[in-house]
Amino acid sequence: MFIQALAAYADTYLADQLEDPAFESKPVPYWVVISPDGRFQEIREQNEEKIVGKKKVVVPRSLLVPKSPVNRNSGVHPLLGCDAIQYLFGPCLPSWTKPGEEAKHRGHHSGFVALMEKMAGETADPGLKTCVRFLKDESQLELARKELADKKAKGGALVAMAPALPSAGEPPQAVPVIQREAVRQAWRDHFHRHFADRHEKGGAGVCLISGKTGPLAVTHEPVKGTSNIGGQASGVRLMSFDKGAFESYGWERNLNSPVSPDRATAYVLALNDLLTPGQHRRGRTATTLLRTRSDYAGMAFLYWTRDPDDLDPFQAITDKAAALFEALWKGNASALAAIPANEFYLVAVSGNGGRLVVRDWLTESLAGILARIRSWFDDLRMIPVISDGEDLPPPTLFELLRVLTPGRVKPQDIGKEPTHSVRVLAFVRRAFRGAPLGRSILAAALGRLRVETGTRRLDSHRLGLIRLCVNDLTDGLMKGGLRMPISLDSRLRHPAYLCGRLLAIYDGLQFQAQGDLNVTVTDRFYGMAMTNPRLAFPKLEILSRAHLKKLRKNKPAAHHAIESRLHEIISLLTEGDPVFPANLSLEDQGRFAIGFHHQKAEDLQRIREAKSSTSAPPARNHSDEPSSLTGK
Repeated sequence: MFIQALAAYADTYLADQLEDPAFESKPVPYWVVISPDGRFQEIREQNEEKIVGKKKVVVPRSLLVPKSPVNRNSGVHPLLGCDAIQYLFGPCLPSWTKPGEEAKHRGHHSGFVALMEKMAGETADPGLKTCVRFLKDESQLELARKELADKKAKGGALVAMAPALPSAGEPPQAVPVIQREAVRQAWRDHFHRHFADRHEKGGAGVCLISGKTGPLAVTHEPVKGTSNIGGQASGVRLMSFDKGAFESYGWERNLNSPVSPDRATAYVLALNDLLTPGQHRRGRTATTLLRTRSDYAGMAFLYWTRDPDDLDPFQAITDKAAALFEALWKGNASALAAIPANEFYLVAVSGNGGRLVVRDWLTESLAGILARIRSWFDDLRMIPVISDGEDLPPPTLFELLRVLTPGRVKPQDIGKEPTHSVRVLAFVRRAFRGAPLGRSILAAALGRLRVETGTRRLDSHRLGLIRLCVNDLTDGLMKGGLRMPISLDSRLRHPAYLCGRLLAIYDGLQFQAQGDLNVTVTDRFYGMAMTNPRLAFPKLEILSRAHLKKLRKNKPAAHHAIESRLHEIISLLTEGDPVFPANLSLEDQGRFAIGFHHQKAEDLQRIREAKSSTSAPPARNHSDEPSSLTGK
């Protein structure tokens, strides 16, 4: 299904490239401009501004260039009119010719010149003849090498030969020779001839992708764009059988996984396009460009829809959400009904040397995916404590990783740890599949919570993640069990939840009695109270007596209110003498943390309401107002 979906992507979005497989689009940073008599004129840089992520950067302009019909990792296989620096100019600076590579690059250059001469003779094209004159003149080549060196060109950069020839009586204008139709047709013939020779020994069979009987590809093209996720810069393979241990029944190489040459070209073309960074794929409307790749924790998440669409579901959980998703979170059923019937695909990949590793694969209807994303954000919601009661925007993947990462880790380093890739995969599976996060994420969140202090302990995103984990475990282990709400529910009688609320009340009591302190009772007892309330709360009860005594003297109203809440919680815990639970499970530790958070939010909301009522002007007594009839 995965390979078939990739091939279908190429048929839908890359049909023009499939029709002309002899060419591919690649960045070409330099043109060698040549005069009509074959003399060097200049190295012309070809750059453009492009938005990558959220930044505007300058990148080389792309050009439709010849595609190699064979694997170029070994041997001499030049391309026509546009190739790497080593092929055009041979050995030169250490930046593109390392010690010991001189003979290799000299051979590449000789092969390039020979191909250009051969094609110029076969086509009699004036552009190719001009390029050959330049290539045969060592003094002109040296001028071009020197200017490229001044521009600090790197080895492997593509250079297009651009003869400046007059056209229809107009002044000479530099155009890449490969854009001339006679030259393009000559390369097509060359490509198809060598491509057929390459796969001739593959024989015939049934293609796994199309199901049709026909010739089979012996090898498949490399997939590019994985060097920053663990793959080789030269490319990786999704299907590759290059050792005897991987082969069976006498089948050689990729005949162990039979795919026709055209379908092999299609799925590789699709992967290369999906791995392209930034906004590049057209949506349903002509002016809409969408991303197909998002990198997190050493993985690339590739996503697309069967039919062109302007929606980007993956962006909803990675970046700030769009208006449509905002409507979905608020339960706008009409927004779901308006979504067209479409299929959504998501694959997580990474590189391992020369291999492409598929970490996860998902296909689902677009409406189903959006409904799950709505559920994801709903399940992550938590009443905020430190934002004046206003709802916070939904957390992104980065923000969820942040609340699980020690504070000493710099923001730019979040996501680089090996464990982060596992967590990101878990988040994505939960958001798109509804797969429970489990105890590992919950343990990490609680571990961070135990060592945090002050307002960092009240991070709503972390508590929302804890709530989601606890509810997932509740739904999975105890169907119809106690689920944790978004805000305080005074009807909940769970001991761990009540213990969390009780600690928050003790914390508020100390603040009322002593004001701001460097170390609070919560800082001292939070970890102990979360794991073993029976050990922590007797000590807290002793401390509270002194605080209540002081408060009774200085703030009798506050004393009465807090003492009432203490008695209320303790009476809910037990009918008689308080007997606190011991050794809370991981899920109950999560309930404890949620209870503490809910009570803090409730207390601060009461304070805000009290302040607003005292600052508001007193209500006017209508009996004191002048009467419009009497004039009094």
